[in-house]
Amino acid sequence: METVQLRIFGRDLTLSCPSEEKDQLLKSAALLNEELDNINDKQNALVIAGLSLANKALNGERSSANGSSVNSDLNVENLIKKIDSVL
Repeated sequence: METVQLRIFGRDLTLSCPSEEKDQLLKSAALLNEELDNINDKQNALVIAGLSLANKALNGERSSANGSSVNSDLNVENLIKKIDSVL
């Protein structure tokens, strides 16, 4: 396990994750911050960003070239578990 320092929506977070998932976690945090920066309603920004990213993930799943949603389902499920563990 590796400790990762993140700053999301002005909040500093310290998370632990497997070393092989560190880069993915950093990319996910950057994506979330980018999404949050584009939202004007700061009171509801986290909810709106979550919905927006979930919608993009679901739309990406439907437009996959091979039509397989199993891998996308697992990625979304893993992301939800990680978010739940932080909250």
